[in-house]
Amino acid sequence: MMESQERTKVWFIVALCLLVLIGGYFFAEWLIGGEEPFRGAAPEQPPVELLAPVAQPDLKQFEDVAQYTETKPLPSEPDPLVFLTDVESDEHIRGDRDTEIVVVQYAALSSLYTQLMYPKLVQFQEKNKNRMHWVFRHYPGTDNQNDYRAAQATECITQQLGNDGFWAYMDALMSPKNIGSLLPMSVLLDTAKQVGADSAQLQSCIEQEQLYDYVLQDKVNAQTDSSIYVAPSFMLQNSQTYKRRIVEGINTIEYMQAVLDDMQQYP
Repeated sequence: MMESQERTKVWFIVALCLLVLIGGYFFAEWLIGGEEPFRGAAPEQPPVELLAPVAQPDLKQFEDVAQYTETKPLPSEPDPLVFLTDVESDEHIRGDRDTEIVVVQYAALSSLYTQLMYPKLVQFQEKNKNRMHWVFRHYPGTDNQNDYRAAQATECITQQLGNDGFWAYMDALMSPKNIGSLLPMSVLLDTAKQVGADSAQLQSCIEQEQLYDYVLQDKVNAQTDSSIYVAPSFMLQNSQTYKRRIVEGINTIEYMQAVLDDMQQYP
């Protein structure tokens, strides 16, 4: 009889502990929940026919971006569980990595917006070089072989020429003559010659997919660490105030400047 009572007490304590754990979980969800943080994506996009997995607004020049961002508020602090994957010393870094703010770009190279935005970002980084450094990470479109091929090309060039070679290749690849290009193999190889790379070695590197995993890992980290599921996206982080901001979708360089300025304002 006593043994039966002891077992009953044990099960009662176990059940009580489970109730406390479940209740605590839902209380925590309620406590940290609330309005979804704003990430800088345009609140309204023009209607599009569902002809492709991802529909982009009709852009012919960079100035067309303004119509999607004119009255948009600045992004808010993201969820506390979202974080920026550590920037390693061997990543694609432009500028002084000791500056206060890192601006990490996640982009697909065959995207027209990426191509239109690139020269603006070069000017943006140069203008703010005492405040920020720019990191490029790949976010190829799902099943978009143009994106994967071009992304691998940049990694293969880095293997040959290092970080400076990567940025020289990007500058040439994103030049005005390639705007709107899907970046076929011929363009990738011709551009390699312009920056002094071995084009035969590049072609072999791409065809054998030697650095495919490098490209894929950028996208996986963006999704698992930063909850980024769309390209283009930017994540900004202030090393002094620990402010973080995520900017999704197409945006003007003026909007990016406003976000950067807000990142340097202390609470």
